[in-house]
Amino acid sequence: MKQSGADNAAKPVIETINVPARGNFIIDNRIDELDNQQFNDYARKYVCCVDADAFKLDLEEHARRLYAWLYGSGIEYKKLYDTYDRDYYTLAYVSSGASVSELAKRLLGQIEIQFTCKAYKRALKGDETITITKAATITNPEGFTATPYMKIYGSGNVTLYINNRAHGFKNIDGYIEVDSENMNAYKGDTLQNNKMLVGAFPKLAAGDNNISWAGNVTKIEIVPRWCKL
Repeated sequence: MKQSGADNAAKPVIETINVPARGNFIIDNRIDELDNQQFNDYARKYVCCVDADAFKLDLEEHARRLYAWLYGSGIEYKKLYDTYDRDYYTLAYVSSGASVSELAKRLLGQIEIQFTCKAYKRALKGDETITITKAATITNPEGFTATPYMKIYGSGNVTLYINNRAHGFKNIDGYIEVDSENMNAYKGDTLQNNKMLVGAFPKLAAGDNNISWAGNVTKIEIVPRWCKL
């Protein structure tokens, strides 16, 4: 498999307003100053070929397996890895369609598969869990804000501090999970957003993040989700 030419570059979402006699001004629609610039999805194409003899399968069977891999669980964002940037992956979905029979015919030579990709790549290391049991500093190695997943183990009322920001939680019973990317708090299958005392979700800015807390906390597990363009 090889990448087919250059990607269509991810384009920033820019909104402007015209002020009479002063010209156009860019509107900053970010809710939070730590938010990253919003970018549109972009298209990425790969040219693939299959050595059917090497796998002891006929083309029809290869096509069925390829179809199941591409479309089996529905069209949704999934992790897309390649060897061009081994330490990162992209969240993407297949945006080129073909039937099993069409895939089988194309596998006689080369097949081009197009993915629609989110602009920000995710670091593999950003999916590793960091566990802290006391105040600590976590360094975001990328130049962009990360929206982590956190699991806070404790009880009662807790205030989590990240640099100069405070995030309050009430009546924690055992633990609470906080997903800043999807803006949800929950415990297992039960939503816990009503236990957050402020609307802002925790974020990890580029560089050092000093983390501490007030209240009964035994440990915090953090999946930082480092990202880059």
